Amino acid sequence: MYLKALKLHGFKSFADPTTLRFEPGVTAVVGPNGCGKSNIADSIRWVLGEQSAKALRGGKMQDVIFEGADTRKPAQLCEVSLLLTECEKQLGSEFHEIEITRRVHRDGQSEYFFNGQSCRLKDIQKLFMDTGVGRTSYSIMAQGQIDQILSSKPEERRAVFEEAAGITKYKSQRREALQKLALTDQNLARVADVIGEVGRQIGSLRRQASKAMRFKRLSFRLKHLSLAYSSFHHAKLTTSLTELESKVVALREEANTRRENLEAQQSALEEKKAGRARLNQRVQDAQQAVFDVRSQREQAENQANLAQIKRTGLEDRLASARNSLGELEMQLREVSEQVDSGAQDKQMQLGLLGSSDAVFQQRNRELAIVEGELTKLEQELQQAKFQLLQLESTVARLRTDCSSYEVDQRTSVHKHETLAQEIEGVRQQQAAAAQVAAELEVRVEEALAEKARANNESAAAQQAITDLTKEFREAQRKLQEIDRALAQRTARLRLLQQLAEKWEGFGEGAKAVLQGRLDGALAGAKASPITQGFVVKQEFSKAVEAILGAAAEAISVSELATAQRILAQLEAEQIGSVVLNVADLRADSAASGTELPPGLTPATAAVGEVEPGHPAFSVLRECYIADDLGAFLEYWKANPSFAFLAVATPKGDLVDRRGLIYGGHHSAKKSSNSIVQREIDLRETAKALADEQKAHDDQKVVIDALNARLAEAEQALEQRRADVLTATQTVAAVQAEQRNAQRAVEDVASRLNRMESELVSLEQARNEAHARWEKAQAGLAEADAAANAHREKIQQLETRVNELRTDRDQKRETLAQARLELAERRQKVEVLDRGLSEMERRRIQLGELLVQRQQEIETWSEQIQQLESESVQQRERAAQMEETLAVAQSQVEAVRVELNELEKEISTLEGSQMSLHTQSENAHDELSSHEIKLAETRQRAQFLAEEVTREFQTDVSTVDWKLQLWHSDDEPEGVKPLDLDEDEEEAPAAPAPAAAAAVSEAGLTVGAGTTQVAELANGEAAPAEAPKRRRKAKAPKGEPTEADLAALENTKWDEIKAEVDALRSRLNSMGAVNLVAIEEYAELKQRFDFLKAQSDDLTTAKADLLKAIDEINQTSQQQFQVTFEQIRKNFEYTFHTLFGGGVAKLELIATEDILESGIEIVAQPPGTKLKSITLLSGGQKTLTAVALLFALYMVKPSPFCLLDELDAPLDESNIGRFTDLLKKFVNESQFIIITHNKRTVSAASAIYGVTMEERGVSKTVSMRFNAERGEAEVHPQNIAQAVRGASVAVASGS
Repeated sequence: MYLKALKLHGFKSFADPTTLRFEPGVTAVVGPNGCGKSNIADSIRWVLGEQSAKALRGGKMQDVIFEGADTRKPAQLCEVSLLLTECEKQLGSEFHEIEITRRVHRDGQSEYFFNGQSCRLKDIQKLFMDTGVGRTSYSIMAQGQIDQILSSKPEERRAVFEEAAGITKYKSQRREALQKLALTDQNLARVADVIGEVGRQIGSLRRQASKAMRFKRLSFRLKHLSLAYSSFHHAKLTTSLTELESKVVALREEANTRRENLEAQQSALEEKKAGRARLNQRVQDAQQAVFDVRSQREQAENQANLAQIKRTGLEDRLASARNSLGELEMQLREVSEQVDSGAQDKQMQLGLLGSSDAVFQQRNRELAIVEGELTKLEQELQQAKFQLLQLESTVARLRTDCSSYEVDQRTSVHKHETLAQEIEGVRQQQAAAAQVAAELEVRVEEALAEKARANNESAAAQQAITDLTKEFREAQRKLQEIDRALAQRTARLRLLQQLAEKWEGFGEGAKAVLQGRLDGALAGAKASPITQGFVVKQEFSKAVEAILGAAAEAISVSELATAQRILAQLEAEQIGSVVLNVADLRADSAASGTELPPGLTPATAAVGEVEPGHPAFSVLRECYIADDLGAFLEYWKANPSFAFLAVATPKGDLVDRRGLIYGGHHSAKKSSNSIVQREIDLRETAKALADEQKAHDDQKVVIDALNARLAEAEQALEQRRADVLTATQTVAAVQAEQRNAQRAVEDVASRLNRMESELVSLEQARNEAHARWEKAQAGLAEADAAANAHREKIQQLETRVNELRTDRDQKRETLAQARLELAERRQKVEVLDRGLSEMERRRIQLGELLVQRQQEIETWSEQIQQLESESVQQRERAAQMEETLAVAQSQVEAVRVELNELEKEISTLEGSQMSLHTQSENAHDELSSHEIKLAETRQRAQFLAEEVTREFQTDVSTVDWKLQLWHSDDEPEGVKPLDLDEDEEEAPAAPAPAAAAAVSEAGLTVGAGTTQVAELANGEAAPAEAPKRRRKAKAPKGEPTEADLAALENTKWDEIKAEVDALRSRLNSMGAVNLVAIEEYAELKQRFDFLKAQSDDLTTAKADLLKAIDEINQTSQQQFQVTFEQIRKNFEYTFHTLFGGGVAKLELIATEDILESGIEIVAQPPGTKLKSITLLSGGQKTLTAVALLFALYMVKPSPFCLLDELDAPLDESNIGRFTDLLKKFVNESQFIIITHNKRTVSAASAIYGVTMEERGVSKTVSMRFNAERGEAEVHPQNIAQAVRGASVAVASGS
């Protein structure tokens, strides 16, 4: 595994998205101070989970976000991603590549991602645990942090050793186990308290849930009944609305026909107007064309003059350029002669330089051969020693792995045996639970039979109540009808009395007299209408009304003078006219001696008992009532001397003594508004009102008797329900035990399956652990054999190295003399070379200038010819424009004549449209009257729809009232099958909607026997000793058949309306209802059962945790001891390699627990006997820390290592040792080094340069070295050949 890429965006100085791609090996990061190199190291620590802003050189975590620059705004977030590849082996991951991302926002929000998926910091820490990668691991050394390994306390220093030993995960598991143990103890105490509290809450919540369930059922029924009632009446309104709409549509079609005719004429007019507009546009276009042609003519003349002026200027410049061309050619010939002379001198000096260079190259090759062989052998020797130490570290690591795998095998075997025993016990529990479930099933059947018997008795009692309720409802219905009739009679009587009091039907003059406005004219006299106290028999009302005629409004006064004063005042004030009956002018009613024919009766016979001398008698004097008008006319024709004033029929036909006959159809409306008919209606209505009041009192007595009988039946039903409740409680208890037993059987079966699956997994884990152990044993044997072979090879290499060092020193002395001679001759050649370069540059400049002058002359000659041609063309174009201008002006005059003729046609069409507008307005008035009627009907339907929408959020037009009525007795949707369903304190619903309505209404009207129901409806709990009534669950009725739907057509909507009102009243009386109590009860019951199971699981978990902690301690101690010994041995080697000698030790401070002991470091460089590492110099401390760091790498190589200016305190000699040691670890780990040192950079295979082209913003530049080994690059034999090659290249380029 190695680091493939690092992506930064908005992190510190990296404002722009930046990606650094790494390859295996060493990558150097270079750049000036303050350019942002260390920000790369901070970003890697930050993405791995660093939580300390101080460790990232900041005050708070938001400081890592780009703060802005001179030309940039601050970023709102920063994001860093780490891409690792080849991760399958070290991380145990199924992914070949993984990407870790961390993002932080300006508001402090922080996010982590694993391969694009959101995750926790804990997940990332677990992923890299014991891999050597982490924010505090030894793989990342920030600037100035290397010596912290030495300066930290011994107890703190052991963290890196634990990481290398691979026991960090064990310590983490141990810490988590201890935390879980403490948490388990707390949970046990908490669960015990919660179980007690939950048990107390269930009782109260159960009562609230029962009330909420009852509220839901009543609301459900109310909704369905109300929707059915509203939908039925809305359908009726819709039907009438359709008829009106059809009439309105017909009228609109007629209006549309007229409008189309009008639009046809209007379109013709618009076409004429459009033609006029087009002609106007043509006139404007023609005028514009004349103007454009005139402008083009002037423009052509101007361009011709301009071309002539430009031509004159170019001819002057051409003459001047030809004069300067000869001077440039002379200067170029002189410079070429000087270049040829200098080249000859240079060739002579190169010959001398070649002989000296050949001697130097020969001696240099001899020395290089010796040094190369020596270096190769020294490297091979060091590599052999390093490989031997690596093999020893591998042996130690394999021994630790074998120990860990043995622990895993023992743990798997122990868990397998324990689990097998538990499975046997669970199987025994399963058999016992199945036996208990079978016994409970028999008890349930017995309890159900007893419950069925009690239900039958309760149903019989309920049926008796239902029958009484029907009688009671019928009596109530009659009472309601009587109440409605009584109310109507009372309203009718009140209306007639109000009309009589207002003297409706009398003229304005009569009203003025009767209302007392003419009291001055009356002078205290009494004035009353003649109809006052006038009782007319009903069958003669029309006849009397016809005889009286206008006299029905007559007012009786006592004296003629009074009548004259009244008439005079009415005339003076112009109030109106009046009919007066003056007592002084009445003739006595003399009995007629003529015998009346059959079918003819005096009009006074139509009057009932009245006071003698009533004014009406004088008006009806000599008036008769005939049964048949035709018969009377025949009689009168036969007896012309028969004296009478008027004869009327019961239908209202009339014949007066003048021979005038009034007859035909008589409007009933007119008769009902007459004064005589109103007096009759007053009398008849008062009489009917008295009769209906008596009937109302009698029906009330009947209802009271039925109410008493119903109360007795309720008491009997209460007793039967108590029996049902007892049986139901027994059934519920047994069923609860059965459910618990069945649940126990299922839980045991589920647990058994889970344990068997776990047993199979443990067997697989044991086999895998054994395979890993065998593989580790084989690797351990191979590593031991390889270590012995390397020790023999090291002895042979040391002898050969000493021989080659002596030969190398002799050849270095002869090489120094040849180098001095070669330097002197090389300096002379360089001076000649610089002079030749300067003369060659001058010659090139003169040649370029000569070519430029020749090109300018050719260009100017061509431009002169083009300008002459352009001038001729523009003058010809001006002549053509003059001819076009005359043609355009003639076209303008022709279009104007055509425009005048079109204006006359438009005036004629506008006059013919006035008559059509008048006809359209008349049709519109008729349409408006029908639309008003339509709007009124639609408003009523809309009001009903809005009421339904407001209350039920339902469109009434989509409601099927039959289905709503049919399903009104169903159970509400979403009611869960909880045990509290049996505690519904409500009478069982009848199977049909009508019966259900009867029971519901009975529950509202009966008062004496429903005390307990009323208390429960108001939310009051019944006494504990009183048995609860339980509600029998309703079976779903299913969808209605055609016969059922047909039967619903006979629904009595008055009863439905009454039940809806009753349900609303009942719901209002329930008070506050906690609808959430149902869900809360179900959750609380589930929680109670869950807590009991959790209490048992916590006790078992506590024992398992104690056992796991002991196993973790044993494994950690073994692995740490083996790893520490190998690191101590490696540290001695790396210290000796870096210092060239000296003494280095690692000592374990003895404590009771090796897992908590500290680690002491002893370091004595060559030639010193220091007793404390604090006395070391800065460079010595750095080298000591580096030695310890590489000793850790040998035991536990990290996938990648980041070293930030680790070499800063080191001198050139120590830098060499550091890079040599670094190269030995390249094959095991990837190194990223931030440095300023050139020798460190030379050890890298790739370089990233960090710059700040823009102040405050870091950018990167990358470069990769070619590190492939093969044939050496081809170099010239000597310096002279190199210089000759350069000269040839220059000559060919020129």
